[in-house]
Amino acid sequence: MAVTQRIRIGCCITPHGFGHAARMAAILAAIGRRLDIEPVICTTVPRWFFIDSLSMPFVYHASASDIGLVQKDSLVEELPATLQALDRFYPLSEKRIQGTAETFKDCCCIICDIAPLGIAAARRLGAPSVLIENFTWDWIYRGYLNREKGLLPHIEYLRSIYRQADYHLQTIPVCNHTPGAVTVAPVSRQRKKDRAEIRRLLALGKEDRVVLVTMGGIGGDSCDISLLQRAGEYVFLLTGQQESLVVSGNLRFLPGDCGFFHPDLIGASDLVVGKVGYSTLAEVYAAGVPWACIPRETFPESRVLVEFIRQNQMGVEVTVDDFYKGAWLHRLPELINMERQTNPRENGADAAADFIIDRVLS
Repeated sequence: MAVTQRIRIGCCITPHGFGHAARMAAILAAIGRRLDIEPVICTTVPRWFFIDSLSMPFVYHASASDIGLVQKDSLVEELPATLQALDRFYPLSEKRIQGTAETFKDCCCIICDIAPLGIAAARRLGAPSVLIENFTWDWIYRGYLNREKGLLPHIEYLRSIYRQADYHLQTIPVCNHTPGAVTVAPVSRQRKKDRAEIRRLLALGKEDRVVLVTMGGIGGDSCDISLLQRAGEYVFLLTGQQESLVVSGNLRFLPGDCGFFHPDLIGASDLVVGKVGYSTLAEVYAAGVPWACIPRETFPESRVLVEFIRQNQMGVEVTVDDFYKGAWLHRLPELINMERQTNPRENGADAAADFIIDRVLS
């Protein structure tokens, strides 16, 4: 009997937070439900994230794929440090392109979630490239030109590489629509466990009112813990905290690699409080859980995501100051009683997978 060989797919992912890796993982999982694939992943997003997100075997290379933005914390970017990092990384050296091409040498295509290096490596190999995005870095950097003129050469360089992608998928909410690109619904990872099971594993009662506090892949920062402890009628799940799972009164401290799948935590919660970011938006949108979202006023993507949240009545906005000072806690009765959306919503991962299979892998 002939043995069917797995299809190797190269994946070049920006390490800016976890949202881009989450989107890639959702699309790979959707492809994997149709075909026998083996992703080859190039990024510095930690390996555990993909172990958590993918059920198929994959090859992982912890390699710098992109810069994105250097950040002080989840909400504040550092433009001078970003420019210095960009100046060191771009233009892409022959050594870097060739090394990445070697990583992907057995892959039939390379999918890039806004890491231009993957597109350059695909061209070196003569393999098709797929750009997946709801924004590209040239668009983001343009929003900072009034503060940092030194970004202009990088904007022009990165735009020239993005234009070389053979296929282009844009995922709603799209920041800058590109003519000819294929648009799909918000892309999110599917939940693995139901609400009751996650609550049992977290020592939560059926009637507990649970608030998930999440600041994205940067993680680590939160409002004053003592204020949360005083709100004892609620249980708070704090992601990106501690080095291991810690249960302390009405608090659950959850490190990134805690064994709990983030979409499952969203589904088990009565309210999500956290930074506006793509993967959180997509996973909250899929789960229908109310969201007290914290916009990033200076990040260009944020206003597009907030407008989508408003249009789809996903929740309400909380200012950065109100979050850190704990002022939002006074609104908890109102926030946690916001209507939960129960109608199924389309997951763009399936349409993206169909497109890649039909147009690239066939």
